Amino acid sequence: MKLGIDVIKEEYEKILKKRNIVLITGSSNVDSAGIPVYQTIKKLAGKQLKAIWSLQHGFFIDKQDNMILSDSFYWKELDIDIKSLYAESILPKPIWTEGVDALVIDVFDVGTRVYTFVNHVLMIMKALAGKNIDIIILDRPNPLNGIDCEGNVPDEKHFSIVGQIPIPMRHSLTTGESISFGLNYYALDLQLEVVLVKNWQRNQWFKGIWTVPSPNMPSLNTAVVYPGAVMIEGTNLSEGRGTTRPFELVGAPFINNHRLVKELERLHLKGVKFIPVFFKPEFSKFHGEVCRGVLVHPENRDKFKSFQVYYEIIRLIARLYPGEFKWKQPPYEFEYKRLPIDMICGSDFIRSSIEKDKKFGEIKPVIDREIREYREKAVDYLLYPPSL
Repeated sequence: MKLGIDVIKEEYEKILKKRNIVLITGSSNVDSAGIPVYQTIKKLAGKQLKAIWSLQHGFFIDKQDNMILSDSFYWKELDIDIKSLYAESILPKPIWTEGVDALVIDVFDVGTRVYTFVNHVLMIMKALAGKNIDIIILDRPNPLNGIDCEGNVPDEKHFSIVGQIPIPMRHSLTTGESISFGLNYYALDLQLEVVLVKNWQRNQWFKGIWTVPSPNMPSLNTAVVYPGAVMIEGTNLSEGRGTTRPFELVGAPFINNHRLVKELERLHLKGVKFIPVFFKPEFSKFHGEVCRGVLVHPENRDKFKSFQVYYEIIRLIARLYPGEFKWKQPPYEFEYKRLPIDMICGSDFIRSSIEKDKKFGEIKPVIDREIREYREKAVDYLLYPPSL
């Protein structure tokens, strides 16, 4: 399999055509040989590379949480300006695009709608529409495979940096497909070129080198649980930040973890085992306190449904501990009014269903319908054929 960054090395002159470019990427993104993307593009483009723009977590992927800003700086080692788009503004200043012909974009998406990189790129594209700046996407596969979908589809009034287009929480698209969907959804006046991955099948899970695309996404296992686990961010429960198992761990000091495991086991959820654990976050929620909770251990990735699993975890804890469980309050990702859980889920439907103690089976028909309707629209933007 060859990633978009691998392909551009072979076809650079044909693709770039001596255009002046800006690269959007993070320092942890690498090609199939483990060579950093910024190093490859700098070598190929030379003085045509005018700057690198960084997104959430900073270019060095060193900023832990949301709304922790990063500065722009000159990187002497690469002789290049690193411009931060997660600073006082999340959109480029007009002066940054002077003399720029194209953006070359290599972002690592983890297959979950709320992961900010693709959403942020779409916001940048909206700001640059009609300005004669081309968009070149160096595509990457969806690490969770290109078939399976989970979770509800957001409504437009809840769009934000954690959801710019109406796709399910687990969406099955590659980066290039998501950007193509968004470009057409907003009818943007932009020229888009996607440098396709070669020899990828939609039924494949991630293969290759997993670095650290963001500080709390240390492994494929994290990405597997993330489509549901990210909802924990919208609660006062610890999602395991400050531990070595973020998003796989869920808990709080007030939980009886053994009772929670028994309640979860009664649901007979497929492909998963729940293990009662104790953990102490070194930062974030319940910093320095011992939390009682569960380790979510997917035993069969093909059967495991993260969105359902974490919905039920939240529902049960809300029911068992009504005095202690709470929804996290704003701000969250530059939003100061809406509840974080509604931003994450793209509507108030999930929150209200949990508050009514509805089991997942009761809301599943609604979500299944939304996914069917989404698939009908998304098929026009699939760049890779369905697996045989």
